[in-house]
Amino acid sequence: MNTEILGPYGWQPFGGMFNMLEEWPAELPARIGVYVFLVGEDKPITYPAGDSSIVYFGKAEQQRGVRGRVSQHRGSITRGPRERWPGHPAHEWLMARGGFCAYSLAPDRDPAHPLGHSASWVEHKLIRAFQRLHRTRPVGNGTAA
Repeated sequence: MNTEILGPYGWQPFGGMFNMLEEWPAELPARIGVYVFLVGEDKPITYPAGDSSIVYFGKAEQQRGVRGRVSQHRGSITRGPRERWPGHPAHEWLMARGGFCAYSLAPDRDPAHPLGHSASWVEHKLIRAFQRLHRTRPVGNGTAA
């Protein structure tokens, strides 16, 4: 995904990986970007066409960027399941098996590639690329209709 989606539009490769349950990196940036949740343990998820550790792709476009959005997810994950309602599918996977987060920050704006700097557009492209490869969306992003 780094070379197919992120690189051509000037986005950094996914990096800054950390354990969602055990770490909170002080340097997590408050900038626009996209992030990926990866299931923990050594056993990936079996999808219709192959295995993958990817659970969820997300976007961070608000004022606090990646730091703010991942912090919201992490809060829900560390609080644990709710009694009456199931949580977000990505949260449920990470609560059950642990997991990691990696992120990519948006580059400075380039008028030649205006869409390439929208976190929503990049998130959509990442999900579509995953779907082409595995014949379904990541479990945390819902299923393909």
